[in-house]
Amino acid sequence: MKKIVIDLLGGDNGLEALLQGAVDTLVRNPEIGVVLAGPEQEILQGVRNYVSGSASDSSSFSMDDIMSRIEILDTDDYIRNDEPATSIFTGRENSTLGLSLARLKDDADCIGFLSAGNTGAILVGSTFRLGLAKGLKTPALSSSLLANNGKHFCLVDCGANVNCTAKDLATFALLGNAFAKAMYHIEEPRIALLSVGREEGKGNPLILEAYQLMKELPVHFIGNAEGYDPINGYADVIVADGYAGNLLLKNIEAVGKTAMKVIENKKITASPSGKQLCDELLAELYLMFDMNTQGGATFLGTKKPIIKMHGCAVQETVAACADQLLTLHDAGFDRYIADAHYNE
Repeated sequence: MKKIVIDLLGGDNGLEALLQGAVDTLVRNPEIGVVLAGPEQEILQGVRNYVSGSASDSSSFSMDDIMSRIEILDTDDYIRNDEPATSIFTGRENSTLGLSLARLKDDADCIGFLSAGNTGAILVGSTFRLGLAKGLKTPALSSSLLANNGKHFCLVDCGANVNCTAKDLATFALLGNAFAKAMYHIEEPRIALLSVGREEGKGNPLILEAYQLMKELPVHFIGNAEGYDPINGYADVIVADGYAGNLLLKNIEAVGKTAMKVIENKKITASPSGKQLCDELLAELYLMFDMNTQGGATFLGTKKPIIKMHGCAVQETVAACADQLLTLHDAGFDRYIADAHYNE
């Protein structure tokens, strides 16, 4: 049975929300199991309460079925967001992250890992405890976002690597290409490099050097992309260093929330027909900009997929990220990623 490892501690909304999302994942996917890292008694009681309570559709599944597909890594230790990334090396083998990575590495049935915890610790832990695909030195963090043409695009890197070389960016292009092929089922994803203009000569020395390297890659490189291009669906993969990529990601999220807030304010004084229009617009914007229902950020390059859920992950986030993980697995993502490293 395929199993997904889920870290239940470290999220802003506590264990209960993530646990309910894990149960929802089991209901939606009767062929899989989950390995849950967290305090055993709290997990068992939480599952019982959710399955038997009014919040769940208990007629669609049984307690015995759910419990038969749950394994627990019992611990109440987790690496907090205010702890350094290297905490994973300081006697924290029994933390949720330490136990999860060990299980992911050793159990062939475990296909991937979800966590809303410390991003830096996940990055370091996945590199040194799980390992990377051959030829890679560091994983890249990617986000799958929805453009205004209704299609998704991949932003890589979006925060894991802020001090990059041109070779790193070339590798990110290859990793993003592999992700887009597996996730979006695109034969030749369009790859673009984030810069201050579309022209080939635009950008700082890092971008200028990376541009030349990316021209020689076996991918469909379409050149530079400006800041407004990603959300317009200009490319299937946007390559950036983690500093610029994270700024772009947070700005897209902020603009979406601002747009929704403006419409919500207009709705207060709108006519009945205007209120209906506002609701329709809000529903569209929610689908486009709500990060918790879009899935999570995928670490590209690890030996098995790792998805970083939003820190404020909710119940729906877990199920969305599990769907993302299953899509990658079923598409044979490990085969795509095997050769996704830059060769000089």
